[in-house]
Amino acid sequence: MAEDGFVDISAEQDGGLMKKVLVEGSSDETPTPGSNVSVHYVGTLLSDGSKFDSSRDRPGTFKFDVGVGNVIKGWDVGICTMKKGEKSILRCRHDFAYGEHGSPPKIPPEATLNFEVELFSWKEKLKEPYEMTLKERIEFAMKMKDKGTDAFKKQDWASAVEAYDEGQRYITFGQGSESGGHGQGHSHAHSHSHGDEPCSGHGDEEEETEAGLSEEDKKLAIALLTNCAMARLKAGEPELAKFDCTKALEFDADNVKAYFRRASAKLALGELDAAKEDAQKAFELDPKNTEAEALVKKADLRKKQLKQKEKDMCSKMFG
Repeated sequence: MAEDGFVDISAEQDGGLMKKVLVEGSSDETPTPGSNVSVHYVGTLLSDGSKFDSSRDRPGTFKFDVGVGNVIKGWDVGICTMKKGEKSILRCRHDFAYGEHGSPPKIPPEATLNFEVELFSWKEKLKEPYEMTLKERIEFAMKMKDKGTDAFKKQDWASAVEAYDEGQRYITFGQGSESGGHGQGHSHAHSHSHGDEPCSGHGDEEEETEAGLSEEDKKLAIALLTNCAMARLKAGEPELAKFDCTKALEFDADNVKAYFRRASAKLALGELDAAKEDAQKAFELDPKNTEAEALVKKADLRKKQLKQKEKDMCSKMFG
């Protein structure tokens, strides 16, 4: 009979790999084989409880590709059953651990081991953009947009940035100045604003352009870039937000959202004249955009305040 709380998770159901959950995870998802996982672990001998290894004694978490034979079988199988944030004990019989001979001097032959494992996060193994077809890159980019929007709604800015940025990296692969981007042709493809909400990148499908992306796919790229910029602004990364907006404008030179968010980034960086210029452009393209109008006034006010501050300092120095 299994010890209290332990469940047999071995395929053979012969007690070779037992698991006891100490802290439940925060989602229903588990790592797939090949995922790069980040864990902490403490390894002890079942026989006497002595510790033979612990990642907690070293800086940082332990990261590795799970389910591909890089670690003991008990980990490859057991960690793929764990959820994010879960802490469990994996009890590994010798054939799920270090075998008949053990790992001298700390692990004796045929030793059953307990591993207290905490799973922090993982990243699925992905093909690089150049290994995918255009269709595969588009599908992946759409998945990342949805993931980013879910994170944004939870105000998890870092996760939103990571998802949006990964999506735009795949959808824009092979695009740019050499391949005909820069918003030529249908420059008003997505010039309207949705305020402070992530954009879905919607629109009717059109024929693929010479650059390889259809107008629909360009809209997806723009949505990912401008959404990423918005998340970066929330996360306090205005310089990178500015870069994302500039890249979005390569696909649509009259994109209101890109101009407005770049203006917001420049304002945060203290680039007041440039911020005002971008905000004015956004307002010209969309005269109903009260946020852009307000940003123009804010840049003017900030500039006036700086001049007054300089004037006061000069008065103190030479008055």
